[in-house]
Amino acid sequence: MKQCPYCGNELADDAKFCVECGRSLQENEPVETPAEPEAPVQAPEAPIVTAPVVPVVVAPEEPERPKAAEAAPADMPVITEMPSKKQLLSTFQYILLTLLYALPVIGLIFLFIFGAGHPKNGSLKRYSAAMLILRLLFWIAVLALAIVAMVTNGRLIVDAVEQLIPAVENLFKAICH
Repeated sequence: MKQCPYCGNELADDAKFCVECGRSLQENEPVETPAEPEAPVQAPEAPIVTAPVVPVVVAPEEPERPKAAEAAPADMPVITEMPSKKQLLSTFQYILLTLLYALPVIGLIFLFIFGAGHPKNGSLKRYSAAMLILRLLFWIAVLALAIVAMVTNGRLIVDAVEQLIPAVENLFKAICH
């Protein structure tokens, strides 16, 4: 800690101004002394008003903050650049893919290749996976409706079982003889 040479106030070592008297503590700057007022010419009885000395407080400089890349933990990936536009699909590409996926067998093959595979285009993978899930949900709904229809119309199930039992018996006879 150092002391102000003018008022004796204790100051921080890196202080440039005294917080008590407001004077500069730097040795290379001249200390301003108020100038002697000149004698007034017209009105000697008027009092001379001098402005009060206002202490100048300089805020200490903030230390530099570390950059985000330096502050990140070692196991956390840092994104340094934006993904390129090549990874986004255009509206026309979405339409073509939807038409391709509508084809019965070929569409299902491409859905599995693009949706469950590892294409470089992330947007293509997400869209294909979404379409694959939608198709799966569609066929689960169709199967559930078919089961409900068969249960409500019990005769349909009885006919299917009556035809299945003789077919299985004939199969066993053919295997055993």
